[in-house]
Amino acid sequence: MTAEEGAEAGAARDRDISSATFGYLGAIILGPVIPVAVYAFRSRRSAFLRYHAAAAVNLSLTAALYAVCCLILGGLLALDSITVAAGVALPVAVAIWASMLRYLIRGLCAASRGEEYEVPDWICAHIVS
Repeated sequence: MTAEEGAEAGAARDRDISSATFGYLGAIILGPVIPVAVYAFRSRRSAFLRYHAAAAVNLSLTAALYAVCCLILGGLLALDSITVAAGVALPVAVAIWASMLRYLIRGLCAASRGEEYEVPDWICAHIVS
């Protein structure tokens, strides 16, 4: 391998790291929109990028599904009492949001270091791979 080929490989690796990091940041800010775009348009470039793009998509879609569940729970409880609905659904939603944020930030840090991070199966549904 020549020095020029090594520099091109390093630049490609840096672009993959940047794209993976961008996918996690997009998941934190906009939900599943940015990670799905990164997965759809860039995941064929490398196994590293595909792994992190799929992880960001899975985490953000799982968080969206949990949010829908919290809305359903809050809606059903609101039929009885708004106070009970807010007292139950809001803490559950905040706990789910905080745990998803924790794993998204861990994935972001691992991607920025060029490492893989395995999200626990109990918190994340594997929708794409």
